[in-house]
Amino acid sequence: GQPGQPTALFAPDIEEEANSHFQRIYTSEIEIERVIQMLKGFKASVNQREQEVFACMIHNLFDEYRFFPRYPERELLITGKLFGSLIQHQLVSSITLGIALRYVLEALRKHNRTNMFKFGMCALEQFKSRLVEWPQYCHHINQISHIRESHKDIIDYIQRALARGNVTAGGDAPGGQPSQGDGPPPAARAPGP
Repeated sequence: GQPGQPTALFAPDIEEEANSHFQRIYTSEIEIERVIQMLKGFKASVNQREQEVFACMIHNLFDEYRFFPRYPERELLITGKLFGSLIQHQLVSSITLGIALRYVLEALRKHNRTNMFKFGMCALEQFKSRLVEWPQYCHHINQISHIRESHKDIIDYIQRALARGNVTAGGDAPGGQPSQGDGPPPAARAPGP
């Protein structure tokens, strides 16, 4: 950890509950859609414990990112669906949203036969209806040659979305930073999770 930071961010019982939810996700005991509804409830809850479980689950998921390349394909696709759903349902915002979008973009830039690329595509599929909010991000996706060559459906979708939302397209400052503070911060400047 960083100097001056506590080693345990969450109480053991919070960690245990968060991990039990992840276990239920990966054993297919609970569907992603139900997890998202649960997380929405936890995030908006007045119950401190539920808010902490929410924060712990988000933190742990982002903290695990560095291990995603080692995940078996099935688990990585489940993770991609969960990750993309967090973005779609606005369960991450601000710096965390910027990091999430950067992680997906990094995965999309991997060779298109890798599990990480599949993770990126699975995540992107979950939040593609929000892409119009981030024209600069769409531009970055359009620059990935293997997506242009093999996933014309996504490229066509992005181009249609940008054409519909071309008022927003002018709202991006260079470097992907929205000129009105209404989108994610530039992911490149976001600190690690």
